[in-house]
Amino acid sequence: MEVTKLLRRFTRKSEFYLFLVLVVACVAIQIISGGQLFEANTIVDIARSTVIFGMFALINLMVIISGGFDLSFPTLASLTYSCVTSIVLMTGWCQNSPLPAFALGALIGLVLGMLNGFLISRFNLNAMIVTLGTQTLFIGVSMGFFQFGEVTSALPAGLKSFGKSTLFTVTSSGGLRSAMPTTFVLFVALAVIVWFVLNRTMFGRALYAIGGNEASAERAGINVKRTKFWLYALVGLVAGVIGILRVCMVQQAIPVDLVGWDLQIIPAVILGGASIFGGEGTVFGALVATILINTISNSLLLIGVDAYWQNFFNGLVILVGVTVSALRAKRRTI
Repeated sequence: MEVTKLLRRFTRKSEFYLFLVLVVACVAIQIISGGQLFEANTIVDIARSTVIFGMFALINLMVIISGGFDLSFPTLASLTYSCVTSIVLMTGWCQNSPLPAFALGALIGLVLGMLNGFLISRFNLNAMIVTLGTQTLFIGVSMGFFQFGEVTSALPAGLKSFGKSTLFTVTSSGGLRSAMPTTFVLFVALAVIVWFVLNRTMFGRALYAIGGNEASAERAGINVKRTKFWLYALVGLVAGVIGILRVCMVQQAIPVDLVGWDLQIIPAVILGGASIFGGEGTVFGALVATILINTISNSLLLIGVDAYWQNFFNGLVILVGVTVSALRAKRRTI
């Protein structure tokens, strides 16, 4: 009986229908591509491309659930790895281990996130406007103050070896080989942590309450300002770590590598069922949306679709998802 109730409740959620879209899309691409989608190397390539995108989506899920928008996380990550790369190269750290770089990245990201949190919570400012301002500030500092306008490939051995480390390697029927990066474990770990925070902690419940109705949440005894402050601080900390992961995976530090990612990731989270008005969203939905977008992007290459059309299809999927989310939210308010 309980299982039936759970299934009925699950099928009423938009995440269920998004999952069905993912299944149908995979079957269609498998047929059109001549069976290439379910090749082992293709699956691993999609998983690899999902790591950074998916981790950013997970931390943005918490922000959107709280009723806010963070536009600064890509440039925050860029500034973090600008600082860390400069310091590491000057000091000679991370020749044997990447841990100092990750610790420093987490610290810098935390401080930058605290700046966002302080401005938003202390002065009750609009999160989108604040993070739009800090977005420009962060990229300006990374490219100006640190004079980090050029690509840096001379990374310490510790960072390079971590980026190259793999869990396993697969070979397709055509002889193509792909390796599953070790960083995929961190992606899975972050998904578990975010799920636990949202579903099993008072902090997570406070985010849902604030996103649902901030005034009611405050009357219920939730310290809204403190919750918002630590939310953006936490996002900054994790974004700083993700920035270092990105450097390790691509084996170079590119100042503008992550600029513009917010325009893809935030709509993807909303596509996954998070409400643009806050108060709703699940880890499962965010992951399904992330996998769907990355599957489409990678699979269109298999059938020879030009990169411009890949952006068109991605944009179309996101636009439809955002529109559906807005209509669902409007219907509930009527």
